[in-house]
Amino acid sequence: MMREIAMFYNFSEDRLRKAKFALMPLKITVKNIEKEDFGQPVGFLAGISGIDPQNEKYSGDGFDEEMIVMHNFTSKSMDLLIKALIKHDVGRIPLKAVVTSVNKDWDSVSLYKAIKADHDEMNNINKK
Repeated sequence: MMREIAMFYNFSEDRLRKAKFALMPLKITVKNIEKEDFGQPVGFLAGISGIDPQNEKYSGDGFDEEMIVMHNFTSKSMDLLIKALIKHDVGRIPLKAVVTSVNKDWDSVSLYKAIKADHDEMNNINKK
């Protein structure tokens, strides 16, 4: 059984600590992604073998919004993660993604832009 990894972006130390505490009973690995790693392929960050790292540290502006990227999750384990974060006062995180065969080679900023565009589009549809 592959371990579930939840990669957390742009969380304060306090919020990251709460998230780790919330997910510990579920045995979900919490990984804080630092801005210098935003240029790495998300599959590499998730520990997928065969995906090579980039040599340079990321030096762009990146993004400031919180985002969670999940690897090896089932829909049940995603539900458990969401419920645990709400229960432990981390709250809802609008920007969430799953590592897929399509996005595993993307860097974090590209993934963020894609999720953000989808999220904004969904919200615009809901407002009509």
